Amino acid sequence: MVEEELLGRGWRGAFFGNLLVTFTELAYVFIDYQVFRGALLLPVLRALHVLWVLGVLGLLLSRRGRLSPKLINGAFAAGVLPFLPLFALAEYFMTGSGLIWVPMTGHRLVMLSIGVLAPTGMWLGGGLIAAFALEAVVLWFSLGLGSHPGVRSPWEPWVTLIYGGVAAAMLAYRVRSHTIELKLRQVRAEAEALERLARLFLAVRDATNTPLQTLELSIALLRQRSPESEPTIAAMERAVHRVRSLTQRLGSVDPLLVWREGDESFDADTMLRHLEEDLARALERRRH
Repeated sequence: MVEEELLGRGWRGAFFGNLLVTFTELAYVFIDYQVFRGALLLPVLRALHVLWVLGVLGLLLSRRGRLSPKLINGAFAAGVLPFLPLFALAEYFMTGSGLIWVPMTGHRLVMLSIGVLAPTGMWLGGGLIAAFALEAVVLWFSLGLGSHPGVRSPWEPWVTLIYGGVAAAMLAYRVRSHTIELKLRQVRAEAEALERLARLFLAVRDATNTPLQTLELSIALLRQRSPESEPTIAAMERAVHRVRSLTQRLGSVDPLLVWREGDESFDADTMLRHLEEDLARALERRRH
């Protein structure tokens, strides 16, 4: 059950991440078309990126019932990685556009989005954040943006690196919180399993109490009426005594139970039937 929930969370992060990429790139198709009039390369590439991400979304939807960590991580990376060449090309075109702009805006937004939406693991998300931060630094120095008259961002590329650090911190916080949550869920599951086992022990103890009393009375009557059968009666008495000892030991699990109103008196047969039903449901979930 925990593994299914983990895969479900990862699927939602990959799906909504790619959905966000789709809407963002659709908007930038028209923005780039207006900014770079007559230059269709970047709008066309962004449109191709949209088509690619739609294919990834289709794959995620078609495989929702057969998820795997490799599929989820691959789908998330497939939607994000094409931004690297697109951002590089956009910054290059802006240097020759004669316009005033703030560079690396896309890098900062994508890194923060990775920190929020990446599947909960530091390797994938951290690697993607590092790739975008590194590209921002390379573009800043290789394109000479520090001395470009159209650039209005005096603190770059350090501001982008700070964004990358914030994104990595957000991702690390998510991973740590997720790990703590999993440990708490595991402890709770173990406690619930112990409580069910304790209730089973007490139900068995109470269910065997009346038959044991009947056997003890029968042994006493048999001893009175058939003294010649003493060896057999003694063997029966030892067997009953051993079973009684075992049932008394079952009562040692009582401290594990959290008693609620109405639990002080329960029917052993009903309790056993409920436990059997819970076990049947658990086995059915494992089969599927």
